[in-house]
Amino acid sequence: MSFVLWYMIEIAEADLPGGRVTGAVAARSGPGLPLKVSNDVLSGSLVIDADVTVTMTDGASADTFEISLINLPGQVTDLIKNTHAAGPVNATIHLGYFDEPTTRTTAGQVLVGRVVTVTGSVGADGLSRTVLRGQEEGGYLLRNTPVELDRRAGTETVDLAKSLAKAAGVSLADGSTIGGGPKDLTVRAGSALDALGELAAQADVPLVVRDGEVYLGSAVGAFTDPAPVVFDPDTNLVSLSSSTSEDTEARPAFPPRPAEDDVPGAAPVVLPPVRTTLDLTVLGHPRLRVGQVATTTGLSGVPAGPLRVSHVEHSFRVGAGYTARLLLIAAVPGERAQVRTGVQGVVDRWRDVVDRSREDHPSVDLGEVTEYVPGADGRHAASLYYGQRPEPGTVAPSVATPIDTTVELNDKPIASPFAFHRTGLMTPVYPKMRAVLAHNRGQVDDALITGFVWPDNPAQERPPNRVGDHWLALPTELGADGLPRGKGANDLTDGAGQRVIQVAALHVLVGTDALPEVGTRPDPPTDNSITIEHQSGTMITVDSGGAVTISTSDRPITLTNGSVSMKLDGSSVAVT
Repeated sequence: MSFVLWYMIEIAEADLPGGRVTGAVAARSGPGLPLKVSNDVLSGSLVIDADVTVTMTDGASADTFEISLINLPGQVTDLIKNTHAAGPVNATIHLGYFDEPTTRTTAGQVLVGRVVTVTGSVGADGLSRTVLRGQEEGGYLLRNTPVELDRRAGTETVDLAKSLAKAAGVSLADGSTIGGGPKDLTVRAGSALDALGELAAQADVPLVVRDGEVYLGSAVGAFTDPAPVVFDPDTNLVSLSSSTSEDTEARPAFPPRPAEDDVPGAAPVVLPPVRTTLDLTVLGHPRLRVGQVATTTGLSGVPAGPLRVSHVEHSFRVGAGYTARLLLIAAVPGERAQVRTGVQGVVDRWRDVVDRSREDHPSVDLGEVTEYVPGADGRHAASLYYGQRPEPGTVAPSVATPIDTTVELNDKPIASPFAFHRTGLMTPVYPKMRAVLAHNRGQVDDALITGFVWPDNPAQERPPNRVGDHWLALPTELGADGLPRGKGANDLTDGAGQRVIQVAALHVLVGTDALPEVGTRPDPPTDNSITIEHQSGTMITVDSGGAVTISTSDRPITLTNGSVSMKLDGSSVAVT
């Protein structure tokens, strides 16, 4: 291979969604774009020197580039700036060597990027530099595309990922997987890239965005995706260092317990896996990409397992040549693995801190009631098991994941639609109910029980209501498992306004003078009886045997059907 470097940069207006080009761009740019800049008189309309850096990383991030065009004519710099101000501009980067013809075809294309900034300057050396900075177009589009998608139950998660990518005009790479079966999924995010990153994190699979495609799961590190060259000290290896490093990929602080460890108690220390990494500098090759499987020869101490390209930095310098710095990490296909260093490592650590802070200080969370203290004992509060360990790919841990039994929240207040001094709406609370918790100021221990949900794991059956029902269904006894059994009490008003009350006994008292002191709990009636009572002493009673008694305190009783009336008044009976 020759060391005579070759490059070409093509700068052109980028299509808007739908393939349109803005009229403002066309009007202001005139015939100057597309423009080709190269060090080859046969390849560029302008022949100048350039320094190029392209940085490629894995995860939910866009690859970046920086192009420094040396002594680009001022009017061309202005043309690029004006075009960029009016609409999107792309830069297509080709790097290679004069005696390698393939590098001057599409095989030499390193990146199609979206220009983000254009800067013109003159240095102390007297040379003018026009610097274009930006991101790989696919990653840029994903990062800047908001997404709102919903998929009914039965949707494969990988199909949702495909829809998220498609929303930004990006495709999902062949062989991509994300694990998990059909689910009911809804996504609303300001960035399709963030949504894909969250989807990958939930499923615990790797993610790579490159060349306008999204690679997920088994597509990352697939043996069908080898690096274009073998790394060998006799042919292309410039420098090498090897390390063992802790995996820096963010992982749940409370992962699912193995079945054999599924017992209450303190969780074991969660240590990140240690990865073997190789940091290589090699002669540059334009087709080196993140996610490829690397092969080395002539090296000792290299791990026997697969090596995946985790980071690539293409560096093309007029005075220093074309090299690529690579980070290789030992990982099998589809395994989530990441070792960050330098600035990117610092950024990732900060993101981890922010994410962990959010997890450690939730605004809403779930618990399972273990004990209830009623208001009669001065509390109306509950203690709860707290915390969950969702399996990877669980879409709705709130109902699909059991509550962990390691720690409890003690004596937490219960919210109500109406709560006031000595008054309010009190609803029953039993152990095993799954509570929705709101955390005041994000403090775990300042939790409020705001309501309850029916969990799917362990499953609790919902009452079989119908559309329009307003239904209070109460248990009358609990089984040995702590769940309702036997008879139930009901108060149902359906969508047509028809009401049904089913209770073991009923006592209705009417009249201001007969009302108890505020906050006094009424005494329930005996089983199987009905009593309707007025403050005057008039009472209608159906006892447990079905006998009906109508009594008054020296008040007349009149029975009538509209035609005949019978009146009981004192000791007399009159029929009219």
